[in-house]
Amino acid sequence: MRSERPSAYIGIDLGSSACKLIAIDQDSHIIISQRIIIEDNATEQNPEHQWQTVLKGLEQLIPHCSDYQLKAICVDATSGSVMLTNEQGRPITPILMYNDNRAIEQSLRIARIAPDNTGAQGPTSGLAKLCYFQQQTKTTDYQLLHQADWINFKLGAPLGITDENNALKTAYDPVKRHWPGWLNQIINPKVLPSVVPAGKKIGRLSPALCQHFNIEEAPDIIAGTTDSIAGVLATGINKIGQAVTSLGSTLTIKLISDKPIFKAEQGLYSHRLGQHWLIGGASNTGGAVLKHFFTSQELAELSQQIDIHQPTEDYYPLLNAGERFPINDPTLQPRLTPRSKSDIAFCHSLLQSITNIELLAYQALQIAGASEVSSIDTVGGGASNSAWLAIRQHTLKIPISIPTYTEAAYGSARIAQGKLITPSDEN
Repeated sequence: MRSERPSAYIGIDLGSSACKLIAIDQDSHIIISQRIIIEDNATEQNPEHQWQTVLKGLEQLIPHCSDYQLKAICVDATSGSVMLTNEQGRPITPILMYNDNRAIEQSLRIARIAPDNTGAQGPTSGLAKLCYFQQQTKTTDYQLLHQADWINFKLGAPLGITDENNALKTAYDPVKRHWPGWLNQIINPKVLPSVVPAGKKIGRLSPALCQHFNIEEAPDIIAGTTDSIAGVLATGINKIGQAVTSLGSTLTIKLISDKPIFKAEQGLYSHRLGQHWLIGGASNTGGAVLKHFFTSQELAELSQQIDIHQPTEDYYPLLNAGERFPINDPTLQPRLTPRSKSDIAFCHSLLQSITNIELLAYQALQIAGASEVSSIDTVGGGASNSAWLAIRQHTLKIPISIPTYTEAAYGSARIAQGKLITPSDEN
């Protein structure tokens, strides 16, 4: 008698330049991963090209899972990337990507009507792009889809379903869990998708695709999230008080909290994750400043020579004027003097000063009412710098660790597996 095959789950991370796919087993170990380049314009992309990219990735991935029973598929994609289809699901516009800022006039109208704390402010928001589409499209027979919604539809989910995280920049209210009434002054609400929580089953892989991939039992399609949130989930954090710091070109922090915070003036918005909230903020300081002064090799060599107990200069490392968080001041000037005569001391002061800003950021979240930080996972290029880790551990006085996984596709695979933040995760 043949034993039952082990289970497999697929996560799809769809960005602007590449599609990453990861299959994991029931123990969350990676079976296989694939990366397919998207050869398209950076800010405006062809929906069919994106679908063909995903399909190509699945064609390369699924054969490696032949010893497993494919249980579920989950998609994450860039936040604020939207398109229109007709009521049959045929595209009638390109996808305007997250960084497309052509909808300036439309965003000004939104600002006059919408509350300050909505995630739909600014020309790159999904709502601003929808208003732009309205003015460019002659037909009234259309449906708004986010980038992830389009791929879910092509996989087999019903047309017009989205998740709470992707819907935030289209003006969805995650506290009251509905599309707000003020939207009626701007758009026809019938074009908006239905909204479900991330992690909810929204359909099954289509019969045509099951036949194409030689799959006997159709896997579920699970509502996903944005790419940045999927990256956070990849680390494995799942409890109130756990946080992730990204030491990339900029410094970003995200914290799981028991209550939401919305401070549009600081760029702080909260996403629902199960019964909890993920609060995020971003500073303009970070690795880009370090790379301005040192090559990667110089930074590595200098860091190895740092004595973290030596005094440092008090800097505010920025490349240009202006800061978002934890200080909201578009005129804030960089502070990078006096420059230490020693490159070692200068490097130390930069690392310490960025860490001080990280500390201020977490303190700002506490002041705003977020849950107390209990641990920090670190991702991004700066996570591998052992001296910086020691400086941060000494300054923040919070347990810091480097997660095994940070890929957004892995986070989506975990959602497909049912590993989303829920109250039971606290036990």
